[in-house]
Amino acid sequence: MSLQQKIYDGLRLMRMTFLLSGLLLVACSSGNAITLRTKDTPLNQLSEVEAKLAFTCVHEKIPAPSSEADVLFKYARWLQKNNQIKQDKTTDLEIERLYRVAAENRHYKANVNLQNGSIRGQFNLSGDEYRRLSQQLIDENVATGYYLVAVFLENGSAGLQKDPDTSLRYFRKAADEGSAQAQGYVADKFEAANTALDIARQMRSCAAEQGNGEAARALGVDLKLSKDYQAALEALQLGVAAGDEFSAASLSKSFSGPKPENRMYYLEQQEDQERTDRYKKISKLLGVWSYANPKVPEINEIVPLPPAKLPAWDGKLKWVEEREANIPPPKPSEALIEQLAKAMVLDPKTGKPLPGSPVYSKED
Repeated sequence: MSLQQKIYDGLRLMRMTFLLSGLLLVACSSGNAITLRTKDTPLNQLSEVEAKLAFTCVHEKIPAPSSEADVLFKYARWLQKNNQIKQDKTTDLEIERLYRVAAENRHYKANVNLQNGSIRGQFNLSGDEYRRLSQQLIDENVATGYYLVAVFLENGSAGLQKDPDTSLRYFRKAADEGSAQAQGYVADKFEAANTALDIARQMRSCAAEQGNGEAARALGVDLKLSKDYQAALEALQLGVAAGDEFSAASLSKSFSGPKPENRMYYLEQQEDQERTDRYKKISKLLGVWSYANPKVPEINEIVPLPPAKLPAWDGKLKWVEEREANIPPPKPSEALIEQLAKAMVLDPKTGKPLPGSPVYSKED
């Protein structure tokens, strides 16, 4: 081995060792408890480091809710969508109430929405509630639980001290358990350190498959620069499906006949004005609705990748049509809300635990 190669491998090992100090987390055999390796874990060989960083794609699994709790969740989500611009505080209180009751009745999407809304300042959770709700997700093997704890540790919020090192371990655990957000986050860390780039690519691919538009776009750019043009096309198409306006804009440019020296947009495609126009229109629609997290699951029916021929298209997106139709789901009755609240010893007026509830806290 040449001296230059030895130096290269040595520097690469140092970068990986640094990342391992934050991104290596091993699950214990005892349930969902986790054991963190210390910074000075011995790492003797490059192959050993790479093996410990190895990633297997897992998609997040969320247990199905009860039909009763789902009624509350769907109506709360509809209210929330309709309050994104108005941001009416009275409406926020009602959304929080419904999410709280649903979450305490083991509706895990309600749990996640409740926590995310509180992080944005829309709802009001205490530090104890954040930690308890996140642990509830972890206990049910919902990867977002680990992701949320990672965010709390990164920011020093939810009653936890700021701990960047432990935060990275939780991000890695969340990625391994299937969180698309964590997979994209960890991949970005690897890329920034210019190490484990093959693993970063695997994580982005896994996240893209789960609808993470930013990860799909980053994957597309990576593959494009590596001149894997077909794979780059497919990745950016996943980005459009996930609602990423920039993926659509990029594909619009890629079908406008760029020259090979145009590394930003060249994807080895013939000029196709109709494809360019369709992607451009989709990008504009996604930009207009970006605040509402739009999706284009039917993208392959609108602009299938070559060599498929383009079908007729009326210029509309299903997501936009449904959003504009704004058909409300069934409104839960007060009797149903009280029934679910009583089952978990909650105040039906607020959704918060009452004295006598095993999760009651004076802090709440």
